[in-house]
Amino acid sequence: MPRLRPFQRQDVQRIKRAQLRALVASAPGTGKTPVAITALRESGKLSRPALVVCPASVTRNWAKEFKIWAPNLSVRVLDGDSSTVSAGADVHVCSWSMLDRELPSLMRLKLTTLIADEAHFAKNPDSQRSRALYHLSRTTPGLILLTGTPIVNTKEELDNLVALYGKRPLLIRRLLEDVAPDIPPKKRAYLYVQLRPKAQREYDRAADDFEEWLRAKKEQMLGEGRAESSIERAMAAEAFIKVGYLRRLVAEAKVPAAADWISRAVRVGEPVVVFLEHQAVLKKLRKSLKRQRIRHLVIEGKTSPKKRQKYIEQFQAHQYPVILCTKAGKEGITLTAARHLLFVERFYTSADEEQAEDRIRRIGQTHPTTIWYLHANGTIDERLDMIVRAKRRLIRDTLRAENTAEDDMSNVKAMLARWSDFIVHGGKKRATTRLGLGKPMPPLPSPSISHAVVFSGPRWKKGSAAAWCKMHGYQPQSAISMDERLKLVVHPLQVFRQRLFRVVPICEDVKVIIGERLEKKDERMVRRQLHYHRR
Repeated sequence: MPRLRPFQRQDVQRIKRAQLRALVASAPGTGKTPVAITALRESGKLSRPALVVCPASVTRNWAKEFKIWAPNLSVRVLDGDSSTVSAGADVHVCSWSMLDRELPSLMRLKLTTLIADEAHFAKNPDSQRSRALYHLSRTTPGLILLTGTPIVNTKEELDNLVALYGKRPLLIRRLLEDVAPDIPPKKRAYLYVQLRPKAQREYDRAADDFEEWLRAKKEQMLGEGRAESSIERAMAAEAFIKVGYLRRLVAEAKVPAAADWISRAVRVGEPVVVFLEHQAVLKKLRKSLKRQRIRHLVIEGKTSPKKRQKYIEQFQAHQYPVILCTKAGKEGITLTAARHLLFVERFYTSADEEQAEDRIRRIGQTHPTTIWYLHANGTIDERLDMIVRAKRRLIRDTLRAENTAEDDMSNVKAMLARWSDFIVHGGKKRATTRLGLGKPMPPLPSPSISHAVVFSGPRWKKGSAAAWCKMHGYQPQSAISMDERLKLVVHPLQVFRQRLFRVVPICEDVKVIIGERLEKKDERMVRRQLHYHRR
């Protein structure tokens, strides 16, 4: 088994001394999962049977983590298909959505330990999952709540979590920069883009319609004698829908720029994580990437836990250069194979954005990470950025890296309150990129017509060149060193027609040599001859 870090070992000891009753609220990326599993394992048989409650998207990941940190324990995942509660398992893993349905069967297990991952899911005591968790906690001696997202949106929400213990529990709170100073820094960068003229006109019309609705609605309510604060509350629900429409419009218009940036990044060998929200944006971006023959994976709400875990492992193994995530991918996964993350759409809250950012900056990351925000000047992006930046300043200045009261609706209300005094660009002139304004980059050559990939320059070694080929679907059979160049042969020269080769530049130091393949019967004969000579 791997070793815990010193601070994790300290946390395990503290949890064991507290008889497995602790609220672990350490920041994302600090390794709360191995701490909980190790405390459970080292507490022996008296800590079992145990139940892990977690988001449906990470049930398989919990099973994987148990194999790493507690391989001697039998684990059963309740995935809603044929899986049933079994008294013979040491640990059951159940999603929050299934908790209420499986409650009678779980109560019969007479659980000894209950681990709740993303415990803020139970902050509302009136929800079915919160009530089910409360019933289980009444009869379970060990209770470990894990949460790295806001644990204090309001005082009442914290009280609801503490109430599960009966009295104030052991509280552990660690920040990533405190426990892992060796993790390279993170920086944020903005890619300021222009929308194509047609898309800009469509967005401008929609924005004008929204501002006209906002003006008319306020005038009507002021005429009815309503106070300004009550007007904003009354308009919030409808404004939330209309602002969502503006977000989708501008995000769709940014897809050409996003595809252009992704294409340039992966061509130089950088795997990237991309976050977005709307299905229309996801569909459009996938279509653009397919046209450029850029291999990619998708994690969204409907991705099954089994597929999700498979995709994460494939990305981490550099088998694919791009992984596209909706908000369903912002929790409970590690994507440290990438050091670049792109937001095509801005989220409403700084907490959601930072949780997504921490997918690539976690324990195990060895490179500095860069978070890129695709930002369309003069659009709803400006207003969202204004609100999120203000929240980040508040968090940094008053609460260090802790989170503050914040949700989608409250930030839309804040946006409405400042709509009339908003100044586009804040008076600053910004340098705008040309991303997405020219012709799309040509597709990568198909491996089936590729003879070899040639890498030039000192940054390419056999390992890095092979990783580049694997990400893009090329399967080299041999490597040839030529002065300061490295040639990875995908298909031998003999299976191509002679004098019909062409060199396709991929980036400054990578080229692919393509050709025209022989007829299948001729190629089979050539390959038999090559095989005979190798023998």
